[in-house]
Amino acid sequence: MERENASDDGRMLVTFLCEQYPPVVWDGAGIYTAVLASALATLGHDVHVICAQGHKVVDEQVDGVHVHRRPLLRVPVSRFLGKYARYLTGPNYPRDSLALRASLTFSYALYLRRLGLKPDVIETQDGETRALMQVVDRSCPIVVHMHAPTMLTLRLTGPQLSVRGRIADRLDRITSDHATMVTAPSQLLVDTVRPYGWLSRQDVKVVPNPFDATPWLDVPSVSRTGPVIATVGRLEPNKGIDVLLDALALLAARGVDAKLILAGSPSGHIDGVPTGRWLERRAQELDVPVVFTGHIGQRELADVYGQARVVAVPSRFESFSIAAVEGMASGRPVVTTTRTGIAPFIREWEAGTVVAAEDPGALADALVPFLTDPGLAEAVGANGRAGAARLDPLRIAQDREAVYREAISRFRRDRPAASHTR
Repeated sequence: MERENASDDGRMLVTFLCEQYPPVVWDGAGIYTAVLASALATLGHDVHVICAQGHKVVDEQVDGVHVHRRPLLRVPVSRFLGKYARYLTGPNYPRDSLALRASLTFSYALYLRRLGLKPDVIETQDGETRALMQVVDRSCPIVVHMHAPTMLTLRLTGPQLSVRGRIADRLDRITSDHATMVTAPSQLLVDTVRPYGWLSRQDVKVVPNPFDATPWLDVPSVSRTGPVIATVGRLEPNKGIDVLLDALALLAARGVDAKLILAGSPSGHIDGVPTGRWLERRAQELDVPVVFTGHIGQRELADVYGQARVVAVPSRFESFSIAAVEGMASGRPVVTTTRTGIAPFIREWEAGTVVAAEDPGALADALVPFLTDPGLAEAVGANGRAGAARLDPLRIAQDREAVYREAISRFRRDRPAASHTR
């Protein structure tokens, strides 16, 4: 598989390092990788994705993308530490797992070597340690696309990080600190992580995430719906579902009988109680109608959007929000907070309403017009559908091409100087 660097015809060998690729996807990073990789392949690039996941060795071609599924090679740190291994786990495990970071570093370095790939550019997410060996030995241009650093959610919702958490966060930052280029889907993410020592560099480029609207174009018109709110994504404290439940109670007090559909698996704890159980109890206390679907597939998700008159994204922080874009692509108005990266787009496209986070009253006020006026919901939803189309994968892939070419140019320019100082 060896080849020379970027060819004269502009074709690049782009390699993604990501534990996720359909059908194994558990958050936005996996969806982002799949959509972008396919778009780059459509543009004529040689695209490979290395997925250290599962237990099997599988090489396949999916939508023009070479997908290499490999086991994550566990580094048996706990075995060597014996009785002290318990200090490697805790309430934040595996987010702050040092053994996992060692496994990621070793696995991706080994599989890159064994596959014989010599990429023109490697893309990975959030820094983390997947490409740690490559940034250390400067063997290839590295582009890091931020989604949300692993420890950021803990910083935003919990007490100060433990010593192990701070070490894990510092290890994650090494890749982004020394990457050839760093991009982010929103300025909000850049501004949020900088106070924690991330992205001290000033050359971060904002490039929105790509979005394939095709699966959502057949969602029925919002005019056929009742007063139903849909919220999609992991049910975790950072998503602000508790605030939405309070807003739902305020709506009921005003005589607006709205139902909430929560689509997603629970994660984390609220007040020491598993989030799913806490939210169910809270909904019962407030006597508000909520349907918990659990984790569902794309077909069932389209049905959820089809039932909704409005999509709510009440997050305390979200770097972008694929759920909001899915809602817009489905022709639904979106109500979100200023703490989501998609908020500026919603304002620009007049695709919904943006309110302050942690404010049930403002959230209820924003939901009322759409819940009570199907015509307004349909008009604003049409704006959102047109806006989501601007995130077309091929258009975003062309923006990524420009990033990769700049990274290759920087790498070639800076590498002689770096080599001279060794």
